[in-house]
Amino acid sequence: MLFYRDGAESDPFGYIFRSPEWLERYDPPRSFPFWLNVEPTNVCNLDCLFCSRQLSARPLGRLSPTLAEAIFDEAAAHPGAAVRFTGWGEPLLHPEIGRLAALAKTKGLGLKIYTNGLTLTAELMDLFVELEVDDLQFSLQGLTPAQYERNRVGADFARLESRVALAAERRGRRKRPFLSLLTSALARELEEADANAFAARWLKLVDKVAVDLTNLNFVAGLDRVRPLLGEQSSGLRRGRCVDVFLALEIKYDGTIQFCGQDSQDRPEHTIGRFGEMSLAQAWRSPRMEAQRELVGRALGHQASPVCRACFHNTDKYDFFKKQASLPIGEPAVSAADAS
Repeated sequence: MLFYRDGAESDPFGYIFRSPEWLERYDPPRSFPFWLNVEPTNVCNLDCLFCSRQLSARPLGRLSPTLAEAIFDEAAAHPGAAVRFTGWGEPLLHPEIGRLAALAKTKGLGLKIYTNGLTLTAELMDLFVELEVDDLQFSLQGLTPAQYERNRVGADFARLESRVALAAERRGRRKRPFLSLLTSALARELEEADANAFAARWLKLVDKVAVDLTNLNFVAGLDRVRPLLGEQSSGLRRGRCVDVFLALEIKYDGTIQFCGQDSQDRPEHTIGRFGEMSLAQAWRSPRMEAQRELVGRALGHQASPVCRACFHNTDKYDFFKKQASLPIGEPAVSAADAS
């Protein structure tokens, strides 16, 4: 379900979501991806039940400003391309996250920052306001404080709420950063709480609320997750992967991957290394095109160690990504359509 406070036209990335190439005519792929998903760091302050990071043996590290600037320089040569700070860590834990944000914005790039919000400070928020970061998205799980803290081990709901309130207060009447909030829920969690009431509560502070469906399949073998598998609310139907036509993933060390679901940097999921190849070369590479054929056309997910646990499909994208302008508390689409 998707909710806007001031309508979908307020979304800074509406130009992407309304493009025919976003979900309708994405194949053959455009000349350069809509999104560059850039990982500032894989250091995190939480231990979340759903997150594949708990399976990863990757060394901890962070994106250097020099590497970031080179990535942003290439992206800036492609009008309309945008950057998302995301990955297998908490972006705000990068000690130079403000500098990275400034580098992206001074290149004229659209910038979306994902965060669990717990380490947001007034000083950092003031910088994001000054830089006019396009979108600051708070990420959580569940619809109630208890659900949130059960899903995100080490999290504090009261702290999260205070940080979102801080962001709203420091932004004031300005339009940027656009403030968004994304949660996901299991079937029981959707039964225990009202998603519409959840959205109405948060829309007093943020501009956009999305309620997604929790996918535990990437961590299905873990003892603490196994009892919850029957509560997954997302359908397990294969569909054409659209991510491989829309975005490119760049890890903190410059590793380029097909998508952001591989927490372990498997060689078979990797295209190459930025610096040894350009982003445009990676996007048009035979390896990238082979992956599009495998999961974007032939539904060969089972042949990929990551894709076999993924059940994103075009229907799910149509459900959650469809932009609509509706009154507060009224969902853009119905949750029943998601499976």
